[in-house]
Amino acid sequence: MKRATAGLAVLTAVVVGAAVTAVFTMTKESREVVGVAVVTTSPADTTAPATTILTVDPTEPAAESAAPPSSPDPKPEDVAELVQQAVQRKVSSAKVGMEVYDRRDGKVLTSLDSGEPFASMSVVKLLIAIDVLARGDWTLPDATTRQQLTQMLSTSDDDLANTMWVDGGGSSIVTRDATLMGLSATKPPDDPGQWGDTQITAQDMVTVYRYLMDQMPASARDLLYNALYHATETAADGTDQFFGIPNGLPNTTWAIKQGWGSSGSSACFNTTGLLGKDSRYVVVVLTSAPLAYYRSLDDALTAGTAQLASLVAA
Repeated sequence: MKRATAGLAVLTAVVVGAAVTAVFTMTKESREVVGVAVVTTSPADTTAPATTILTVDPTEPAAESAAPPSSPDPKPEDVAELVQQAVQRKVSSAKVGMEVYDRRDGKVLTSLDSGEPFASMSVVKLLIAIDVLARGDWTLPDATTRQQLTQMLSTSDDDLANTMWVDGGGSSIVTRDATLMGLSATKPPDDPGQWGDTQITAQDMVTVYRYLMDQMPASARDLLYNALYHATETAADGTDQFFGIPNGLPNTTWAIKQGWGSSGSSACFNTTGLLGKDSRYVVVVLTSAPLAYYRSLDDALTAGTAQLASLVAA
């Protein structure tokens, strides 16, 4: 179920002083100007390059281009600021914690307040699922339990989470996971009955995804990954859970666990997951804002996550 759709944006540039229109396709191909001809070539194209000839009256003064050259991709160290700005343009009081990790190159690409705690909301369901498998010494459980784990993750089913939370000992699930994966700032909720108030950080959630992909036995890893990969657009409670990564970074392959809800007087929306070929990137963006912004924080999170496109394009 690859969600990547390769699209071409087409821009039209009109040359002033001559009734001529030139059309440029915005791809990653090189552009070479020869006289007044714009030549577009592609390394992957074995056909002759397409050439658009602009006829310009030499007696007329040169006109400024109606389509300015595209800006270069922002530097990785600047992307985090762009994410925060995009979120806060929609919800000015929003807080953001984020980290993007490149598993292939083994490095953090960008981060912002990655050690700041946020209420996990349904993201904790990934911790619940890992604990179920770890307590079984990574042996796959029976078919019913496998189906329940898949449903809890892919549709973010609260009823199944409630059952597994109680069966696993509630807050002790978080404590065991923190020890298992070396999570430095992940803490159980103050009220053991409120699993969504588990405290997580962007940095710790990157560690969770790295553990899932690189340290869990293959059968357990595949069970959880496939559940995240098949996340449904509509959650079990009727929420559209394609905010953040799915809608903000649509032109890639992803496997996600989302979280949304309220914690005290705060609204919380979180998007986390694996992106790209061979799940190269781990992306975690956590947000919170006053409860009055509950209906708009998901769109703000999507706008912020979209700023990561230049980092996870490969």
